[in-house]
Amino acid sequence: MTPDQVGQPITIRYSHYWPPLGPPNCAVFIDGRCISKTASGEPWERWVGRGVACPPEWPFGTQLLAFGQTWTCVDRGSKVTDNWVDFLVPEPHLAYGSLVEVKVIWSEGE
Repeated sequence: MTPDQVGQPITIRYSHYWPPLGPPNCAVFIDGRCISKTASGEPWERWVGRGVACPPEWPFGTQLLAFGQTWTCVDRGSKVTDNWVDFLVPEPHLAYGSLVEVKVIWSEGE
């Protein structure tokens, strides 16, 4: 994504993650519980149903309009590159790798 795409629809590849499932959805999984925080430092539980893991070039706070709501970039993922976006939801909206058009509102920075 480039700054000239801000506010414009872009196509992403969809995936989802659910930390209670353990690795690879959670980096620190102890006694059946995910104790990891998001890459932005916040507890993942605060972002269920509204947080996403974004590519590293997208600043934390970048917002996406998808599936009728706003999602906020609060996390990263080892396989989240290019235009892959990993949604923090217990059940997927779409099949893994599906192409979906979203509108991105670029954050001022991390």
